[in-house]
Amino acid sequence: MERKNFAQILESANIDIKREYDRLYSSFYLQKIQDTYGNYYSLRDHCAVNFMNVPFRGTCLSLDDFDDFYDIHFEKVPSNFDLNYLVLFCEYTYNLVLYLNCNMPLMYAGINAPQQVYLQQVMKVIELIGYMMTQKDNITIMVPKSQEAIAVSEIVAPSLSYKVIEYNHHALQGNIEAKKSIILLLADQLEAKREELGSINKTLENNIFFLYNSMNIRHNNCDPNSKHYKEHTANMPIKELEFWYDEIYQLSLLAFLELDNIERTKQIEALKKIIK
Repeated sequence: MERKNFAQILESANIDIKREYDRLYSSFYLQKIQDTYGNYYSLRDHCAVNFMNVPFRGTCLSLDDFDDFYDIHFEKVPSNFDLNYLVLFCEYTYNLVLYLNCNMPLMYAGINAPQQVYLQQVMKVIELIGYMMTQKDNITIMVPKSQEAIAVSEIVAPSLSYKVIEYNHHALQGNIEAKKSIILLLADQLEAKREELGSINKTLENNIFFLYNSMNIRHNNCDPNSKHYKEHTANMPIKELEFWYDEIYQLSLLAFLELDNIERTKQIEALKKIIK
């Protein structure tokens, strides 16, 4: 049976992502908020006024400058709309609104303040489509919710935990090198535990290290002059290579979970002896 991709799952669940986008777009760009002086502004206008307080603005001097520099433009009726378009819009607006100064005279404070209502709406949409939020420095990104990735992020080295989550971010789709760098970090962590992994799941240990060593991750398998050259890997289309990288990532998560289960299994065995 062919595995459904995430967009197909959403479609079968009758989640109207276009309608959710319309709601958020209107709330951010079109709806007017009355300030304490009786003037009306959109939430985007307030973000523009507050832009200098945004920690990730770099050297940009205005929100227009920021949008132009990073080529960020959203349409009311996008010509090429998909799930990633919605998620990117949520990330963009959420991060801007999050840093609105609530003491600004133009804004009302409290849980019913327009900025708080908007943030709550974004969180509801993200939850609805099966995504979750995670932090990197001063920026919130949104990734597909993966219980396996969450569990592994809690047991690996702290320096690696964010990378485990980041792998699923939409910006990494098609980015072979970025995915490779994350898998390489996972491989380095598992290398020290290879013997232990083999003692509990020899097939998984054999498969995962075969893939690490044969898919142009730990060795140069694409250069004919390399002693690690693999003709099949060298000639593999990029999309197929990315498919295997995603599979290797999932196997890596499974390996960490298998290792984490060793101590739990020991405790259960000890409990069995006591109960018997």
